[in-house]
Amino acid sequence: MITNIGCDIVSINRISKQKDEFYKRVLTSKEQDIYLSLNNNQKPKFLAGRFAAKEAIFKSCNETKILSNIEVLNDKSGRPYCNIEGFNISVSISHEEEYAIAYAICEKVKEV
Repeated sequence: MITNIGCDIVSINRISKQKDEFYKRVLTSKEQDIYLSLNNNQKPKFLAGRFAAKEAIFKSCNETKILSNIEVLNDKSGRPYCNIEGFNISVSISHEEEYAIAYAICEKVKEV
C-alpha cells in the first residue's frame, strides 16, 4: 500500500552558489565519492538532483531521517534507488537546464 508521494524541485543555480562544504552535509560517503569524481560542470546538477530526491523521499516516508542518512544511488541501468529499512521506495530524478526535480513513492512494508 502506498504510504505517500513526495515531490521536490531545486534550482541548480542556487545549489551552484552553495559553499563547498554543502555537499558534505547532504551526501553520504558513497554519494560524495561519485560527486567528487565529476567535473565542475556536472557537480551542481548531480547535487541538485540528489538533494531534490532526498527531500522527496523525506516527504513521502514521513520519517525523521537526516538527509545525509538517506542514500540515493543508481542501479546498473542508471535508475536511482533508495533503501530505507521498512519501506519500498521508488524514486525518479529529472534535470532540465535550470532545475532538478524528483518524485518518490513510499510503501510501508508490512511487518510479519
